[in-house]
Amino acid sequence: MKKIIKLLVILLITSAAAKAQTQSYISVFGGASVPVGQFAKHDYGTLHNENNKAGYAKTGPVFGLDGAWYFHKNWAIGATISYQDQGQLNQKDVQNLSAGYTDGFAVDESTVTATKRYRNLNVLAGPQYTFVFNKLSLDLRAEAGLIKSFSTPELKIVLEDPSDPAQTFYQRSSTASAFAYGGSAGLRYSLTKCLGLNLKGAYIGSEGFKIDNENRRINAGRLVTKQPVSIIQTTLGLTFQL
Repeated sequence: MKKIIKLLVILLITSAAAKAQTQSYISVFGGASVPVGQFAKHDYGTLHNENNKAGYAKTGPVFGLDGAWYFHKNWAIGATISYQDQGQLNQKDVQNLSAGYTDGFAVDESTVTATKRYRNLNVLAGPQYTFVFNKLSLDLRAEAGLIKSFSTPELKIVLEDPSDPAQTFYQRSSTASAFAYGGSAGLRYSLTKCLGLNLKGAYIGSEGFKIDNENRRINAGRLVTKQPVSIIQTTLGLTFQL
C-alpha cells in the first residue's frame, strides 16, 4: 500500500511539472550576506600557530540582479550579479590583533589601526533546473564566475619595544579579483503572468583575494597573503517573467 501511495505521489508531481510551463525571468533582489567558515572567524590564533585565514568579516547587506534563460524545457542558464558589504573590523577585533602581534613579535606593545571594509561584486553563472508546480517554481543552480574586490580591511601595525626603534608595517586593502563558485536554491511564486516573488538561498566560496603586505621585514606573527571568502546569502526579490 505504501509503495502504491508513493508511486501515485511521484506520478502526480511528474504530471504537474510536465504540464506547467517554464518562463525566462529577471529579478531584482536584496537581503543578507552572512560570512561562514574562516571568513567569519575572529581568531588571531596562538603563538607559532597563527590563523592567517581568519577574515573578521561581518553580516551585511547584499543587492543585485538574478535571471535565467530557458533553452530546453526545464533547463536554463542562470546568472547573478550581486554587490555585498561584509563590514569592517571593530574595536574588539583590533584589540585581538594587537595582542596577537605583541606576542608574535615578542615586543612590549603593538598598536593596530584598521580602516576600510569588505566590499565586493560577484558575477556568477551556470546551469539551472526548475521544477514547476502551477504558480510555484523550485530553481536549483550550480554556478561559477568571478568575485571582484573593491576593498578589504587595511591594517597599520606599529610595534614598540624599549630596546628597539618602533617598527611600522601594513596589510594593504585589496582590489584583486578571484575565481568563485557556488550553488543556490530558490522558490519563485507567480503573482501575475508577468510578475512574481523570488525567495532564494545561495552559497558562494572562493580561495580569495591576494593581499599585499608592505614594509614587513620579519615574517613573525600573523601574515595574510590571501583572504578566502565563503558566504551564505538569503534574499527576497521581485521577479519579472519574460
